[in-house]
Amino acid sequence: MKPKIKKPKVTQLYFLPSIFTLTNVFFGFLSLTATFFGRYHMAALWIIIAAILDALDGLVARATKSSSEFGIQLDSLADAISFGAATSILMYFWGLKVLGPVGILFSFMFIVGSLLRLARYNIRTKSLPDRRYYQGLTVPSAALFLISLVIFQPAPIYEIGQAVFLAIVTLVVSMLMVSKLRYRNFVQFLVNRPIDMQNGLLMAVIIAGLLFRPKYFLLLFFTFNTLFGPLDFVVVRIKKKWQAKHQPKPKKDKMANQINSH
Repeated sequence: MKPKIKKPKVTQLYFLPSIFTLTNVFFGFLSLTATFFGRYHMAALWIIIAAILDALDGLVARATKSSSEFGIQLDSLADAISFGAATSILMYFWGLKVLGPVGILFSFMFIVGSLLRLARYNIRTKSLPDRRYYQGLTVPSAALFLISLVIFQPAPIYEIGQAVFLAIVTLVVSMLMVSKLRYRNFVQFLVNRPIDMQNGLLMAVIIAGLLFRPKYFLLLFFTFNTLFGPLDFVVVRIKKKWQAKHQPKPKKDKMANQINSH
């Protein structure tokens, strides 16, 4: 009998989530073109729309059970363009250009951090123990934090001091992306929770913030999201030390005490 030859798995491309992913790339491309024309505020808005589509394609893929290896790779390539490249170029022209070659270096660091973060996620995506948390700041979250700075102050930066501060912030965010700090998956947290009084109030605050004070809300929310990893690390360490300090010591049995006494 001839041995059975295993047929290679055919890579599947699901239409609906892929449309969201490719539309995400389209808005990332619009952001790049807007940056080159000096329309920094519009470039930031295009990236926000790309982030919304990036969140939707994952939800649609899981809801329709159409997740695939091809979709994971396509989504990462889209994120590299819409959030890695588009955000890095925007940061350079909006705030780091005044630093010259140094500004190019710091903006390039954001692309490097994005690519490393996406590559690590693709390797670990099948063995993630808990999808409620991510390891390291996600690329869209890092991009949205920097974009919130542009939304808050659309005028380009010409002062050296402000540009140096932005360079440091960009470097720190890039390091947080490749760190091993734990970050909460807030999209899954909000989507999978049942509606109750507390969640209803939270959604009302989010909607009110987006409607009446969008630039303040975006800056505060994504600043908190970026700092969540370091804050969570500190809180966990304090809890462990407190538990170790207040944990009752195990009592030695009487037999062991008698043996030790002799």
